[in-house]
Amino acid sequence: MRIFLIGSSDIEIKSLLPMIKNHGHEVVYWVGMPGSEREKPLGCVFHNVYDAIDCLPAEGIDIFGFFPPGKELIEKMYKTESLILTMMNKHYSRMKVDERRHFYYNLLQYWHGVIRKYKPDVIIFPIIPHTVFNYLIYELARLLDIKTITFEDTWVVDRLLPYTDFWQGSSKLYEEIEKNKGKNFLLKDLSSDLQEYYKLHTDERRDATPSYMKEWRKKYSTVNYILLKVKITIKSIKDFTIFKKMPFYFFKYFKQNIKKEYAGVQTEPDFSKKFIYAPLNYQPERTSSPQGDMFVDQILMIEILSAALPDGWIIYVKEHPTQWLAFGLNYTDSRYLGYYKKIAKIKNVSLIPVETDTYALINKSQAVATVTGTAAWEGILRLKPGIIFGYPWYRDCPGIFRVDSVESCRQSLNKIINNFSFDQGQIINYLKSFDDATIHGYIEGGIGRNSRLTKEENVDNINKSVMLEIKKLS
Repeated sequence: MRIFLIGSSDIEIKSLLPMIKNHGHEVVYWVGMPGSEREKPLGCVFHNVYDAIDCLPAEGIDIFGFFPPGKELIEKMYKTESLILTMMNKHYSRMKVDERRHFYYNLLQYWHGVIRKYKPDVIIFPIIPHTVFNYLIYELARLLDIKTITFEDTWVVDRLLPYTDFWQGSSKLYEEIEKNKGKNFLLKDLSSDLQEYYKLHTDERRDATPSYMKEWRKKYSTVNYILLKVKITIKSIKDFTIFKKMPFYFFKYFKQNIKKEYAGVQTEPDFSKKFIYAPLNYQPERTSSPQGDMFVDQILMIEILSAALPDGWIIYVKEHPTQWLAFGLNYTDSRYLGYYKKIAKIKNVSLIPVETDTYALINKSQAVATVTGTAAWEGILRLKPGIIFGYPWYRDCPGIFRVDSVESCRQSLNKIINNFSFDQGQIINYLKSFDDATIHGYIEGGIGRNSRLTKEENVDNINKSVMLEIKKLS
């Protein structure tokens, strides 16, 4: 089989190359980190990932042989275009809408031409593609009926789900769920890591804060923040730019900013009321783009929830705690001027302080609603119904309602009102299927720092899974 390798995670990619060759397959195109080109197989085109991001062709590729996209192709890719224009909030925020669209057309011209020229049978992505060019490649592959392989970090210890279509979900997980129907597993039937994970997240006396949240808080702690500012100040003094920067920071401190806007509309939650807890996803990130689909617009999600809300209920919206850590007080394309004011004006919606304990909100809520956020999964483990608008890995778990409109949301809420329930046995059954469908491995470095796997074991597990998927697709 002819294979494209699309990714910058070269630790896994480099070790895959000999395995692919030994199994009689051929890597014909590789997007990788600069300096890795010396590892490329004979006859393989190597494309520097940073050039790919900037829409610069791989060395030796004659783009004049690729025609600009016409009406037929553009129309077939309308949904992809829509998602990519928002996906460009990351890396391409400087571009205006028309500039973004033409940049997209240039990307479409190049990658459609490359795929038609090199005719891959399989395209491999280390993680769900979300960096504009690789997401475009992914959707072109779906359009042209080219097989794909990718993975999703679940952040449930170090478990990865392999996908051949992340929109459809894990076929292996579906097989296990079907196989385990009617069975009643016990906690002891799960692997030891999942037993411990389940106990951690169902014991209210223990701190179940995800590891990535702890790392973010440590990274942006008061002490580390001060140290960062000191380093920046020293550098500015040395290069004599401090006098230019001082007026900017002075006025920035006093002018309107994103945190002040939020504080101006927030209210304290009243836990005696019936409410839906709707925490926002961090943006821009793959969890909302592309996995949120059109609900990358989280205000649309909240408007649908509001329109479907039962009488007497309210919605508590809370910003993601790392949103301001990453971007400071600055407005961004994802959190523009007036963003929080717009949410606060929606009927029966209240923005609540970011410091409000998420587990208290989950426990007191009637349901947890999110695009793809972890909070809905954490709620499920606490037997709280979850309403999702996007495509998270846990989409098929008992207690989860997939919605995409006012009508589907209203139907789901009616079920929740009318004594809907699920139990721990169903969750354990799901985790047993998850146990057998996942592999021990990780793509995100933050998981690796807390994994019991060695780097070599991680790479070996991923590579074996890739080769197994290629074998199935063959």
